[in-house]
Amino acid sequence: MVHSLRGKTIALTESRRATELAALVTKLGGVPYAAPAVREVPCVDRGPALAVLERICLGEVQAVLFLTGVGTRAFLELARETGARERLLGALAQLLVCARGPKPIAVLREAGVRIDLVPPEPTSPALLAALSAVHDLRDSVVAVQRYGEANPVLVEGLAAFGAAVLEIPLYEWAPPEDEGVLERLVRDLIAGRIDVLAFTSSPQVANVFAAAERLGLGSHLSDVLGARVAVATIGPVCETALRERGVAPHIQADKGTMGALIHAIAAHLDGEACRV
Repeated sequence: MVHSLRGKTIALTESRRATELAALVTKLGGVPYAAPAVREVPCVDRGPALAVLERICLGEVQAVLFLTGVGTRAFLELARETGARERLLGALAQLLVCARGPKPIAVLREAGVRIDLVPPEPTSPALLAALSAVHDLRDSVVAVQRYGEANPVLVEGLAAFGAAVLEIPLYEWAPPEDEGVLERLVRDLIAGRIDVLAFTSSPQVANVFAAAERLGLGSHLSDVLGARVAVATIGPVCETALRERGVAPHIQADKGTMGALIHAIAAHLDGEACRV
């Protein structure tokens, strides 16, 4: 059954996939409200990533997990800039290469890298499950391409399997350059112009509430999100960030994908309409 967003206004704080999410909202009969709450910026300190790159090239790593297309491309570019690209490609041919979803898969294939494992859905829990089903990671060293925030689900899961984890920090999430975007979002939420607010990461939550605090509206925003505006999230980290600010999410996707989140919002709104 395909549910409808019923003409409601859905605020999207995602930046990387903002265009396709807005298109899905429109397709399902909603009105997208774009408010990108983060932007990707390269890590200033490249030392930690270079250290992991060297260990991979030396054959000290048994598996590499690529999580995002942006991060995968940045790692290959880092190797090229430092004259280690061919060494890296040679090393990857000798170890287990995993890609979490279609974006890193495309980058790796473009570089001619063999991919050994892809989970059935592009989420960290699915990647962990797929790994544990076919590989014994005890006493192995696993490099994880880190994205803009920590990934405790994946890192702690790998550690529970007995692996030593090396994170590869390549970029981080910063507030949008135009902070007025989030201040307008806060005002529109409080004014009742938005029906659902969708978060896909904890930095988005932090940046929206930081904008509210700048306006002196932090507690007011928490009250609105707890009452008049439905809040949709992906994953436990994002949920925790909201609960720390006194907000209990109303909607969570049954899968950890952004598309699933939009469909969950539609199902929630359809359910509300049926109860009226």
